[in-house]
Amino acid sequence: DVDECQSGSHSCHAQAQCVNIQGSYECRCLSGYLGDGRATCADTNECITGSHSCASNADCVNTIGSYDCECERGFRGSGRYCSDVNECQTGSYSCHSNARCVNTIGSYVCTCLPGYQGNGWRYCNREECQNYQSLTGADRKITYGNQNTVCDRGMHGWYRFEGAAGTRMPTSCPPKHRCNTHASGWLNGAHPTVADGQVTRTVCFHWDSNCCRWLSSVKVMNCGGYYVYYITGTPVCSLRYCSTD
Repeated sequence: DVDECQSGSHSCHAQAQCVNIQGSYECRCLSGYLGDGRATCADTNECITGSHSCASNADCVNTIGSYDCECERGFRGSGRYCSDVNECQTGSYSCHSNARCVNTIGSYVCTCLPGYQGNGWRYCNREECQNYQSLTGADRKITYGNQNTVCDRGMHGWYRFEGAAGTRMPTSCPPKHRCNTHASGWLNGAHPTVADGQVTRTVCFHWDSNCCRWLSSVKVMNCGGYYVYYITGTPVCSLRYCSTD
């Protein structure tokens, strides 16, 4: 018997193996290839045929004559085996500073801390900054005169000035008979920064040439672009919490 495989007198494909048999030889495509071994030995796409051993949480990537397994995002390992990455432990998460990271299989979620509301990723605002009543009347501004003598004695809760009412309480004494009332209310002190959190301030009401004829305690919070105030009515009538731009 002549061993064509050793003598080189065979016509196997470059991607095939020559196997000597009695009186002849056979051409067998190498692993990862498919064909008759002589004219063709084409690459087998194991990722399409499903003849791969990648993990269920890995991507199969076809290569010439073989394939690679790459763990999906949120997992790590050889690709044949992939384990969950705990982003909360590794620090590879992007939760808001007022949120906590909660690991999930293949990913994580961000949950706002107690007392805060938001999506956990881009913002987690104090509940006060989410749950408030809007004060939008133009007659609240200190530029508005006194026509109907409105009183704020019945107010209770968190409020925000917006729209035609302006954006905040004034921090200097306005004239009396403004913002549609007798005694005009103003914030006797500076507005807080975001870092200050919730602060307590005094609101003064101007009457009888006394910028602080009556006083009321309010809570104020900077919500990063606007302010909210916790108001519990007024000492007497007719007093009102005024606003400005």
